[in-house]
Amino acid sequence: MSVNFRIAEVDDQDAIIAIYNQAVATKGSTADLTPVTVAQRQPWFASFDPQHFPLWVIESDGETAGFVGLEHYSDRAGYRHTAEIALYLDANHQGQHMGTQAVDWVAMQAPRLGITSVISRIFGHNQASRHLFEKAGYAHWGHLPAIADMTGFTADLEVYGHHF
Repeated sequence: MSVNFRIAEVDDQDAIIAIYNQAVATKGSTADLTPVTVAQRQPWFASFDPQHFPLWVIESDGETAGFVGLEHYSDRAGYRHTAEIALYLDANHQGQHMGTQAVDWVAMQAPRLGITSVISRIFGHNQASRHLFEKAGYAHWGHLPAIADMTGFTADLEVYGHHF
C-alpha cells in the first residue's frame, strides 16, 4: 500500500465532501448533523492556503483515501501560528494506519509552514481518534462535557494539542 499526500485541488472537492459526509452519518467525528454539499463548503475550501494552512488529499494506490488539513484556529493575530487539524478517512481505508501516517505528515510539515501548535478537537466517544493522537504525542489539553447535542445523545469534546 503506497500512501501519498498532495495539495487538494478544485477537482478533489467532490471526493472530500463524500468522505466528510461519511463522518456526518456516523456522528463520531463532526458536529454537523446533516450531509453538506460542495457549494456549502466553499468558504471552508477557500480558507486553506498551501503556504501556511494547507489541505492535502491522502491517496492510496491512486485512490482518494481521505484528507488532512491545517485550519486557522482563530482569526486573532496571536493565534497566527496555531492550527487545528482536520483528518478524515474514507470508511474503506480506515484501520490501515493511514491516520498515523497523516498525523506524522503534519508533524513533518508544521515547522516548514510556520505552525508552532496544532490542536485536535475529538469527541469523547471517538476512542480510535483519541488513541491516534495520544500515540502521536499529543497531550490532553481540555475537556468540554456534554457540549454537542448530537440528536439522541450529547457528546463530550476532548481537546488535544502538540507544540512543534
